[in-house]
Amino acid sequence: MDVLLPLGFAIVVWWLSTVVIIYRAGLPRETFGRTLGAATVAAMVGCWLLYVSAGDATPLGAYMAFTGAVTLFGWHEVAYLFGFVSGPRPLPCPTPCSGWSRFVMGVKTCLYHELAVVSTVAILAVMTLNSPNKVGLWTLVILWLMRWSAKLNIFLGVRNLHAEFWPPHLAYLKSYTRERPMNGLFPLSIVLSSTVIALLAVVAFDSPASSAERTGTILMATLLALATLEHWFLILKLPDELLWQPGMRSRLSSPRRPASADLGSGA
Repeated sequence: MDVLLPLGFAIVVWWLSTVVIIYRAGLPRETFGRTLGAATVAAMVGCWLLYVSAGDATPLGAYMAFTGAVTLFGWHEVAYLFGFVSGPRPLPCPTPCSGWSRFVMGVKTCLYHELAVVSTVAILAVMTLNSPNKVGLWTLVILWLMRWSAKLNIFLGVRNLHAEFWPPHLAYLKSYTRERPMNGLFPLSIVLSSTVIALLAVVAFDSPASSAERTGTILMATLLALATLEHWFLILKLPDELLWQPGMRSRLSSPRRPASADLGSGA
């Protein structure tokens, strides 16, 4: 039970948070402000969880820190995906454009968002510097690095862009991507993440049963494994859209403007 509970908890939090964001992103754009407001309230609760759990080296403290970090990262995702915090150049890639220029302009589409995430990680690192519970910090680091890995892989080229999940106002991002069976970074991403998962698994099973260390490590290992699975979804022909089907229902029930109407809108 001390293995299955954190394993199941991490899976449910990962799936539910993703489905909620996908669903809300498919609603009419005038609802985005309310979504950000709800995400802000949730992030404030997440900050409180991170604060009170920093000195709590118990399994409950690990769950609180993990939940707080996921909630806080979710706020950053909502702020970016819903067009509130992006970058100095939220515009399509001009043609012709390739190589370093394409990368620099791609970074400019989300620079403010990325700086906000880095700042959050730095603040949490300082906050937990002398605290016994660092599950929240490492959870946030996992989410941050794996999201960057996914973005770089999509930039370099993958088989499945999953552009159907993007809000219409982000349709311009497709101009920075490539559709390719594989890219050189993908194997490295998988090897590195799989190695860390294996190391976390060793630490977890070497830890005392029902301890905070085992609980926290399993939570982080599961989250990293799920992020690695999402990487595989970019390459393999799998019916992964079935996982997110509840989130896609908003696109079937809500009237939407064509994505082309938002190209270059700078949302």
